[in-house]
Amino acid sequence: MGFFASHWRGVYSLNRAFWVNFVALRVAVYFVLSALLGFDFIPFAAFLAVVCADAGLFAWQAVGLVRAGETHVAGHGSLVPVWGTYLAIVVTLFVFSPQWLGLYQRTILKPYEEPYADKMARLRAATYKLTLSSDDATLTLDGDIALGATGIIGRMLDEKGSVRSLTLNSSGGNIYEARGIARLVRTNGLDTRVEGECSSACTIIFISGRTRTMAETAKLGFHQYRLDTTALIPNVEIAAEQARDRALFEGQAIDGAFLDRIFNSPSSEIWYPDREELRAAGVIPR
Repeated sequence: MGFFASHWRGVYSLNRAFWVNFVALRVAVYFVLSALLGFDFIPFAAFLAVVCADAGLFAWQAVGLVRAGETHVAGHGSLVPVWGTYLAIVVTLFVFSPQWLGLYQRTILKPYEEPYADKMARLRAATYKLTLSSDDATLTLDGDIALGATGIIGRMLDEKGSVRSLTLNSSGGNIYEARGIARLVRTNGLDTRVEGECSSACTIIFISGRTRTMAETAKLGFHQYRLDTTALIPNVEIAAEQARDRALFEGQAIDGAFLDRIFNSPSSEIWYPDREELRAAGVIPR
């Protein structure tokens, strides 16, 4: 009599039927199903084949185990081991049900989900536009100074070694990105120009230019620093941040009295100095 027929008919001892034919095989099946759960997608036909095969195997195991239990009772008269095997069969159903459900869920092809980091980078990039002039000599930034802008501008400058000027049209943005772009401006010796408005963090970039110019209708807007959040940010002090950028402005030969006015202006208001004030302070050429 073969192995499968012997188990099915309850020929094996209860110990062998339980520990070898039932428990050991179930453990092996558990690891196989766990490996299949590692796949993101499983064709429904494959799922059906696996579940049917496992259901058939489980039925064979359970029937053989019950029959081995009946043989055990007939020979020994003790029901305790038999009730234990019945309990094991019920527990096994509860253990394997989540695996079968998990396999079914993998037959449903999920729509593509953009990674969170990629999504945020795309949304930030949509808040500004970078444009190269036809001669590749001027790079124009329109929009917010958003996270990631420094890296993108840096790569563009590396790829286009002919860029000599950065034109700005921005109402501000992330001060740390502004500092990063300002560093690129100084490192590459770029001129800066404003065609429309350059306010808040944008002015850090503008002031860093080798030569700074403005269109007739352009304006620069300055204000005292503030945190755009109601929560405290660890290790960030407004006074220290202002002092850091004041030192940068002083390094660009901006008048001290003008800087006092900038960093004493209310954070809720933007000061737009006129052209004469900008010239007198050394912000733009006389």
